[in-house]
Amino acid sequence: MNATLNPNVLQWARKKAGLSEETLAEKIGVKLGLVKEWETTGSIPFGMVEKLAEKTRTAFGFLFLQEPPHPSLPIADFRRIDDNHPSVPSDELLDVIYAAQLKQNWFREFQISNGANPIAFVGKSSIKTPTKEIAADIRATLNIGSALSAMVTTWEEAWSTTIEATEEAGILVLCAGYAGGFTQRTLSVDEFRGFAMSDKYAPLIFVNGADAPAARLFTLAHEIAHIWIGETGISNLERTYAAGNTIETYCNSVAAEVLLPLDELRSAWRGKTNDIGEVDRLSHKYKVSRLVVARRAHDAGFFTKEKYGDYYQLLIAQAKAKKAETGGGKWYINEKYQNSRRFSLTIIQEALAGRTRQRDAMQFLGIKKDATFRKYTQSLQGGIEWPIY
Repeated sequence: MNATLNPNVLQWARKKAGLSEETLAEKIGVKLGLVKEWETTGSIPFGMVEKLAEKTRTAFGFLFLQEPPHPSLPIADFRRIDDNHPSVPSDELLDVIYAAQLKQNWFREFQISNGANPIAFVGKSSIKTPTKEIAADIRATLNIGSALSAMVTTWEEAWSTTIEATEEAGILVLCAGYAGGFTQRTLSVDEFRGFAMSDKYAPLIFVNGADAPAARLFTLAHEIAHIWIGETGISNLERTYAAGNTIETYCNSVAAEVLLPLDELRSAWRGKTNDIGEVDRLSHKYKVSRLVVARRAHDAGFFTKEKYGDYYQLLIAQAKAKKAETGGGKWYINEKYQNSRRFSLTIIQEALAGRTRQRDAMQFLGIKKDATFRKYTQSLQGGIEWPIY
């Protein structure tokens, strides 16, 4: 028996998954002519509808809609809107937002049920707060920024240490370059670089791990600023400057001041205008990426606008090339960032103590095999005896 569906819905499901007719036919295990027939007549065997939903990563019920859905972002959109900006969010972006919301809701309920107090710094400031004041408060509260430079040796280490400090203060930090545990579902840096979800008990930040490593620390600091002013939303930074959005412009300024205070940059600068060698020296001194130093040099008037733009593109290209050469690393090492180490430790602890089903914990973490769950648990232990109470 066949179901009669809207051919436009069938075409929408295939296209949103980024599949050609030939590729879809191959994935389902049918001839190309059948896929073409389904998308022309809408008539498809009931037994194939579920398989079609699986291969196109579409909710089963959506295939029975009268018209293709027009999904919208479930959080505020602070991205720059122009001709190159997608009007409809991708499946991958929606998936990571929904997954983050589920984690945040679970962690919020956990915190409240265990008597946690609201986090004081969430929504503490506003865009009217002077940039230096809020940046100084963020640095002091999280012990990050220039105070961190004396404790680390590279800006890569500063990245991981900043995440740890941010989570220690109560903010969940997720960083992934793909959606739903599928490495082929790469997140688009052109679409977004990060988002923040403000909450008094479970503030959450997501950083697009597909972005160049040199850009992620700035994104993290930017989203921390969002938490401080209590603004939930998605960002797509352009050269660390924002166009046409007051909140984004403000959060970019805060991020830059958190990572490298302008007064410190001015005092430390020894070179001439557009001095690349000086950028390298200060990057090493302050353990931040050259991207951040160049941004601050431009703010201080040591880099022209044109030079900064050219240098930004050069750094991003170099970072992407390096990432392509080194690869993504082992899954269970990257996973602690994908799911937030703080969230992972908490939900695993609850599962091992019997207060949460292990299957539920695995689903939250995107883990399908018990062996993988055990391996991930071991990678997070760090000498800690499980379960932790």
